[in-house]
Amino acid sequence: MKSRLELRFLYSDPSKIWLKACNESFAGETEVYLNEEKLVVLVEELVRFPSSISDKVVFEIGEKESRFGYCKLKFYCYDSWGHSAVLVSVSNEVADSVSDDNLYSAHFKVQFELAELDRFISSLRSALNSGKGIAKLEGINA
Repeated sequence: MKSRLELRFLYSDPSKIWLKACNESFAGETEVYLNEEKLVVLVEELVRFPSSISDKVVFEIGEKESRFGYCKLKFYCYDSWGHSAVLVSVSNEVADSVSDDNLYSAHFKVQFELAELDRFISSLRSALNSGKGIAKLEGINA
């Protein structure tokens, strides 16, 4: 499985995104509602990332462990050479389910090259401007 992070703007409702991510061992996806301004702030913060080895950017939508969509992305440097990753936490429920045993969650990291982050930022800006599209961050397998 090729490591990646993908944000898809849903055409039927531009205030909703579908987030999918995977690394070589784990995968997860969720659908979340958001205020577009949160994505604008994410782009602004990612443009400056990393400004130091201890730099991090956190993007969080929804409530953890709720039956509704939840997503947390934490971009950070994982070593002293500035190699970067995004820690992905997602949860989602099975549609039309009221049972807690239908809640699914995943928590894992996706490592990436900084040049790929630039492409992700560019595709995210494009999707924000048009209200549709997909922003992809292609990862590297560790």
